[in-house]
Amino acid sequence: MYRKNCDKCNRPSYSSSERGEWFCPVCNNDLTKYPFFDAMTFEKIHVSYSFKKVLSAYRNQYVKKDK
Repeated sequence: MYRKNCDKCNRPSYSSSERGEWFCPVCNNDLTKYPFFDAMTFEKIHVSYSFKKVLSAYRNQYVKKDK
């Protein structure tokens, strides 16, 4: 479980996924580029993706497959 802190309304936001857009449920502030924290320990989490994983996600999302 991940946590991000909103600097606009000073409320925490929680999610089970580190991917995709992330908006504060209270004030709708975009938290996508904010750092991740562990929801239990409040320690900062460094999320890094391998190039293959990013490339694969890009291909699946944007490249149309010919059938």
